[in-house]
Parts: sequence; C-alpha cells; structure tokens
Amino acid sequence: MKKMFTLRGVSHCGKSSKVKDIANWILANYPHAINHGIDFTKGDILGILQINKLKIGFVSAGDDLDCVLGNDSILEIDGTIDIIVNTCRTKGVSRKHLADNYNFSTGWLIKNIFVTKYDPPNPSLESIRDLKIMEELKSWLTGLEKL
Repeated sequence: MKKMFTLRGVSHCGKSSKVKDIANWILANYPHAINHGIDFTKGDILGILQINKLKIGFVSAGDDLDCVLGNDSILEIDGTIDIIVNTCRTKGVSRKHLADNYNFSTGWLIKNIFVTKYDPPNPSLESIRDLKIMEELKSWLTGLEKL
C-alpha cells in the first residue's frame, strides 16, 4: 500500500518549508539517495527522491486545487512512487481532491499532520511545533528502504 503524508494547515503556516526540510534531511542522511527533479532554488518543490528501490515524491505547493494537482502530476511522471509528502489546506476543493482520490479504497494509507498557525506569530511555539512535525516525519521515514 502506498503512503501519503499530508501537512495540513492554513496559508503561511509553514507547510511548504517543512516539506522542503524533510527532503533536505533525506538527502543529508541518505547520501546514496538519487534526486529526480527537485530544485531547491525555486519556491516550491515537486520531484522524487529515490533510496535504493524506494521512491518518495514531494509536492510542497498545496494552497489551491492547481497546486494539489501536483500530486497527480508527480504520479504521471512516475507511477511507481511509494510515498508522497505533500501539503494541503484544511478544507475546500483542494482537500476534497485529496480525500476523493487518495484514500484506502484507492490504495493509499493517509497520515494527516496538522500545522498550527499562531496569530500573532510566536517564534518559540512555532519552533516547538516544527520540531515535533519534523520528528514525526523522520520517524515515519527512517529506515524505509525497499529491498
């Protein structure tokens, strides 16, 4: 079964940056990982990291339906992706698209990770939140290598 880890939250809460952070963490901790199309010099990322036979897709844009359709696009590029790490709003058409197309009945195990937005911004709370999110993603992804 394929897996999807979706960072859900309102705009400008840091979802995209965490997707990029976890992709960078994989590259730093799995030196044999192959980067298929992820360009970190652009704002959002869309691409695949491969560790041996395991393929992880990354879609950091998720604020509207066009962005969320990046999940469909990445699977058109490579239908053998095992895991997708992406972002999405908490409700609306983009969220509905993911729920309708990526679910247990379509072969996807879904894990939503909520990203709280602090208003007013609180760097101390945001740092704790980000650390917890990164640790959760790392725990799901550590040691995942297809043989």
